[in-house]
Amino acid sequence: MILNLLRTLSLVIGFLPLYLATQLPAQETISNEALSNSSVGIEGHFHFKWQGEALEVAPIPEDSPVLVRIANVTMETLDSNQANYDIRWLALLPGDHDLSIFFRYGENRPAELPPMIVHADSLLGSDHEGNLANLPGTLSPVIDFPAWVLWAVVGFWLVLPLIILGVLRWMRPPPPEPVVEVVLTIADKLRPFVDQALAGELDSEGKAALERLLLAFWRDDLNLGSFRHAEALQAMRKHEVAGELIVTIERWLHSGKETDANTEQVEKLLQPYKSMAAEKVVPE
Repeated sequence: MILNLLRTLSLVIGFLPLYLATQLPAQETISNEALSNSSVGIEGHFHFKWQGEALEVAPIPEDSPVLVRIANVTMETLDSNQANYDIRWLALLPGDHDLSIFFRYGENRPAELPPMIVHADSLLGSDHEGNLANLPGTLSPVIDFPAWVLWAVVGFWLVLPLIILGVLRWMRPPPPEPVVEVVLTIADKLRPFVDQALAGELDSEGKAALERLLLAFWRDDLNLGSFRHAEALQAMRKHEVAGELIVTIERWLHSGKETDANTEQVEKLLQPYKSMAAEKVVPE
């Protein structure tokens, strides 16, 4: 039994070199068959050594399944005319493509080159029907976030100006309250003298100032311009409205004590003098 096992082992070892000899060339042929491998839409490249006339890319037809260009040309040595071509290619269709047919020496002089086989793989599977993939809930496979985020951003930018306007309006100081200019009337100028007369404290100088104000106020209405001071006072005392204030004050002063007149009575005495601004009356 051991003898049979040794015979079988010797046969396997004998056939192993023969098997490797038949397999290795096939693998080398497959690997060397394509000068470059890439995918559809992705640029591939390889280097091609050529000794002879300079090569250039011929005009490529519009329906060509592959595009070719020479990226760079370098000389191996300064003395030799062997050049190293950097060939770039871009496949539009999957499969094997021979690039040698795209080169020429010059106008109407196609180059005689060995086959330049390149292989392009398809990015899609063989069973793909050409439909676009639907990515639910996302904008794109590159920007991977839910679609509602886009609407949130748009809504934020629409609402932002309103928020800014609201904040600015809230921060704006309130407008100042309108200043009401107080216009002094003849009644306002007469009131201090009336109050002093009520308290029994109006002196002769104050009484004279009071009389000048009253004469200035009634000068035009009673035609007092041609009267002397004493005559004008006498004429004013005789008038029903003009004489009421001056007669009442004289009565308060002659009483020699504080008068018990109320506020309503004082306001009634001053009522005729509230309609004219004090600046319009200039005492003589």
